[in-house]
Amino acid sequence: MSRQVYKEGTLLKRGKMNRQYKERHFVIDCKWAHYFQGGKGAPQGSIGVETIASVGQIGVVEPGAFSVDIPGRQFVFKGTTDDETKAWRAAFITACNENQKDFA
Repeated sequence: MSRQVYKEGTLLKRGKMNRQYKERHFVIDCKWAHYFQGGKGAPQGSIGVETIASVGQIGVVEPGAFSVDIPGRQFVFKGTTDDETKAWRAAFITACNENQKDFA
């Protein structure tokens, strides 16, 4: 049985060590946010939706970006446009809300 996908496409992810943004192909469903380098094969990384502690407001960590915090790590993301940034943030919030977490 497949899970509902809330959003799929290109999202810019800031690196943990190398602080530059890199394009990643993301797929967000009610359980996982998987990201791929090049969009094929095994995920390069995954964020368990149930581990997300908060989804930050756009512009707090830096202009045009939002954060997703899990224990021990802060992910920073940007969409390819302002509207895409808003849509990606909303997709993370929707996935969290499906997991009985109330993020606005």
